[in-house]
Order: sequence, then structure tokens, then C-alpha cells
Amino acid sequence: MIDLDMRLLRSFVSVAAERNFSRAAERLNCSQATVSLRIKSLEETFGHPLFNRGYHLVELSAAGKEVLPQAQLILDHHDALIDKMRSGNVAGTVNLGIAEDYGEPFLSRLMRVVDSSFPGIELNVICQMSIRLQKLLESRKVDLAIVTLPNQNDHSTLLSRPKLVWVSSRDYVVDRKKPWPMAFYAEGCAFRAEAVAALTEHGHAYREVLTTASGEVIKSAVSSGTAITVMAEGTIPPGFSVLPAKTGLPDLPHSCIQLVEREDGLSKAAQQVKASIMKLLGPAYM
Repeated sequence: MIDLDMRLLRSFVSVAAERNFSRAAERLNCSQATVSLRIKSLEETFGHPLFNRGYHLVELSAAGKEVLPQAQLILDHHDALIDKMRSGNVAGTVNLGIAEDYGEPFLSRLMRVVDSSFPGIELNVICQMSIRLQKLLESRKVDLAIVTLPNQNDHSTLLSRPKLVWVSSRDYVVDRKKPWPMAFYAEGCAFRAEAVAALTEHGHAYREVLTTASGEVIKSAVSSGTAITVMAEGTIPPGFSVLPAKTGLPDLPHSCIQLVEREDGLSKAAQQVKASIMKLLGPAYM
């Protein structure tokens, strides 16, 4: 029997999330060489390469795509057991906000962990744009919120700083004779603001073919091949592609994914939910 080291799985999941060994090392609070050695060790254990390594981006291999959901599940069960034995009986209602452009890949894992580790906690999830979630925090209608903003706020914990990229469907055809067709979130979205600023600064003509508050509607527009949008690395859905620099689109900055909490403090239940989020996403707990 071969016993898997949780550190190897955490390193694999972190590289898969960041698509970059250096950023994964920062997230894990270790050196890039250590992450590389852990991935190599895991690949030797499985007998398959887990990543296709490129100059700018690291992509999951076929084996890596197969391993990732199982690795996440193993880590979730491992951490849930630790939490359950350490936390005791914690109960209460926690209102959690998650930005529309970020929460989908993460939400199911968090809800599963909270449900198994803290059965006394009732988790209410609100999906809104980041600017709206900030207002809900200020009005104390939300205890915690995962938001994507250009800079880190007070009363927040940095989760990740993914680079923003231009995204299209795989069959999208670039036509330089026409303005860039953009699908954006409504005013107040940090991704939209960065994209518009970059396009304006570099003199790129564009038109907004779609403006919406729904991430699913944006995905539908991009999937149709009639629009492009902006997303954070690590959140790009299957079937979508990052537009290469040779298309001429301007470079985009990094975003700031952060966990913001109420200024007047958290209940014990909210503290446990925060700890669960940090274990799933945060660098200090990985």
C-alpha cells in the first residue's frame, strides 16, 4: 500500500488553481523548488505527468484533470475530520457573500465541508457583484464575503492575486477590422473597469454587445463565439481559451481576491466558516 502525503496533494491542487508554480509556492508559503519536487514526487507515485508546462502558463494534463476532483475531495475530507474533532459543537447562522465572477468552482466544496464538519451551522450564500457585497457587509446583512477587487481592503484577508486575461470560445475568430465585441458585467465590476481602462489607454475600439449582472449569461455570450470577456486565471471554464498576446489586446493587471469580514466582529460560527474558507483557499492554511 502507498500512503499519499497531504502536502503533495495540497501542492498539486494549488498549482492547478494558480496555473503557475511560483504563485502556488507563495500560496503554500514555501519555495518554488519545494513545490516542483512535491509535484515530481506525486507524478512518480501516479506514474503519469500531471501538468503540461508552458513558458507562460501551466495546464493540467489529461491525468491531472482526472486526479484533481479526487485530490480536492480527499483534502476536503481530511480537513473536515480535523475540524470536526477540534471544533466541538458550534451552531448558528452565517451569511456568506460570494462574488458572481468567482464563487462557482469553490462553492460546492465549501458547502460540503461546512455541512460535514459543522452540522450546527446554517450557511446562507448570497451571490452578487463585489460592489454590492461590500454594501451588504456595511449594513451587516452579510458576515463574510469573498470579493474580487483591484486592491486589498481593510478587515480583509488576501486569498489570491490571479492575473486577469482576455477569454473567448475556442472557435472565436479575431477580426481586427471590427471593434472588439465585449461581454461585461454591469458598472461597478472590477474586471470591467480594468478592461475598459486598458482598452481606452491603448486606443482599442470596442463595443459592448452584452452588459449583465449574470455570470451565466456572460458565459453563454462567449460560448456563442460572438463576444469575448475578462476572467481571472484559474476560473476559466472548460471550452474557453485565453486569447494570446499576438491578438494585440492590451495586457491586464492582477486582481485581488479577498475575504472581507464585518467590522464589528464575527460569531463563533462565522469564525469557523472563515477558517474553512482559508483552508480551502488561503495561503496561510495550505
